[in-house]
Amino acid sequence: MAEGTGTGTETPAVSTATTTPITAEQLAAVKPVLQQQMLTDKATASHAAAKLDQAADSGKLTLDVDAADALIKAVDAARDQVMDLWKRASKQLATPLQLGENPVAKAISARFAELAVGEDSGAAKALLDLFKVLDDIGNALRKNRDSIRATDEEAEKAMKKAGGSW
Repeated sequence: MAEGTGTGTETPAVSTATTTPITAEQLAAVKPVLQQQMLTDKATASHAAAKLDQAADSGKLTLDVDAADALIKAVDAARDQVMDLWKRASKQLATPLQLGENPVAKAISARFAELAVGEDSGAAKALLDLFKVLDDIGNALRKNRDSIRATDEEAEKAMKKAGGSW
């Protein structure tokens, strides 16, 4: 029978891909670039969150309640995914590499650990920073939604008091 007809005679694809270990020189070369990119991304996200918060505070951010609820749900889901990733990744990234007991292997392992979970610039720290930004965005959206609800309720009460219907 012809291949791909569902007869069960097809041969599964076999991957021959291999990975090449990263050298200490490559790691050292890429670290400043990764650190700078993380700082840039964090600054951009923090600036966007601050502008969103300012817009919510000043009343310039307007969403209807249903749109706000949907957006809050999406931001909270993203925030929770980032936290889940941080929990899984930080434990794995903190595990020392088993490259051997010689000084070079220990130095490479230490550099990788610093890049992965460093207090000021590691990948795990970047995930926590992203979590905080998403949490700030969610809080700003909730604040705006609650303000909209309060304004709508006040307008409804005023309309009813004036003898109209809402």
